[in-house]
Amino acid sequence: QAQPNSTSFAPGKPGRALDIDRAVILVSDALRSPTQRVVNLTYHSTEPPRPGKQNLQTLLKQLIDESGFDGVIGVYLLDLQTRDELYFVYENGRDIPVPPDVAFTASSTIKIPIMISAFRHYKGQLDDRIMTMLLDMIKLSENPPADELMSELDPARGPLLVTENMRDLGLENTFLAGYFYDGAPLLAYYQTPANQRTDVDTSPDIYNQTTPAEMGTLLADLYDCATAGGGALPAAFPGEIDQAACQQMLDILAKDKIGVLIEAGVPEGTRVAHKHGWISGPNGVIQNISDAGIVYTPGGDYVLSIYTYHPREAIWQQVSQLIAELSDAVYNYYNIPTQ
Repeated sequence: QAQPNSTSFAPGKPGRALDIDRAVILVSDALRSPTQRVVNLTYHSTEPPRPGKQNLQTLLKQLIDESGFDGVIGVYLLDLQTRDELYFVYENGRDIPVPPDVAFTASSTIKIPIMISAFRHYKGQLDDRIMTMLLDMIKLSENPPADELMSELDPARGPLLVTENMRDLGLENTFLAGYFYDGAPLLAYYQTPANQRTDVDTSPDIYNQTTPAEMGTLLADLYDCATAGGGALPAAFPGEIDQAACQQMLDILAKDKIGVLIEAGVPEGTRVAHKHGWISGPNGVIQNISDAGIVYTPGGDYVLSIYTYHPREAIWQQVSQLIAELSDAVYNYYNIPTQ
C-alpha cells in the first residue's frame, strides 16, 4: 500500500496459493479409494500483487495537495502491458470530470505531432539536414527548425497539415493553428470538445492545444508501432510510417535529456522517450508546464503525460518538483521491490 507523506509503497508479504489442479486429482483419487482417505494438498508461493490503481491515484492526489499547487493539473497514465488507464484532472482539491477531455496549451509537446508529420512526409527517408532539424526541435526544443519542417510540408498550410494528420489518428483535441515565429498569423480557429468546456479554464493557446490523454495516446501509438509494427500509425499512414520509422522517432525523443520533470522521478539511466514544454503568458511569467513520455522500466513500460496550468504563475520550483514526485510515485508503483 502507499506510504503516507512519501512517493513510496510498502511492499506486501508473499503468500501461498493452493495448487488446485493437483488438488482435484488427489481428492478425486481419495474419494475412490477405500483406504487412502487422507490427502496432503500442495501449494506454491505467490508474490504480493501490485496495489490497485485507486491506491496510486489517491497517492498522486495527496502529492498534489501536499505541494500546494492550486492550479489545474491533468495526469494520464497508460500501462503498456495491460492497457489499463488512469486519468484524472484536478484543480485545488476538486476533481474535474473527464470525458469530455480538458484542453491545455500544448507548447513544445506539440513537436511530437510535427515529428510524426515529417516522418510521414518523407516516408522515413531522412537526410542529415532533416535529421538535424528534428534533433534541434526535440533535443534542444528550438522553434525555428519546427517552423522549417512544417514549411517543407507546405509553406502556407504546414501547421494545418500536422493537425489533419492528428485528425486521421482520431485525435480531435490536438491541433496546430500557426507557426511558432513571433507574429505568425492564425491560419485556422479550432473549436474542440475539450476547449468548449465552461466548467474549467486553462486559457489554452489558440495556436496549439492538446490534452493529457490525447498526447499519451499518441505516444502509445508510437510504442505499439515501434515494438510490434502495428497500431494506429501504420494503419492510418500505410507505406509512409513503418516500424523502423517509429523506432527512430522514439530514439529521437529519448535524446530529450533535461534532468527535470518526469526524468527527475526515475533512476539515472532509465530510458525516457519524451517531450517537455512550458510557455509564458501575456504577463511574461510561466503559466503552463508539461511533460509527456514513455518510461521503460524493469517492472513494465508505461506512458505518463502531465500538463499543468496556473492562472497567475506556475512557479517553476514548485511545479517541476511536483511533476518529479508524481513520476517517482508512478515508477515506484511499477517497481516496488527496487523502489
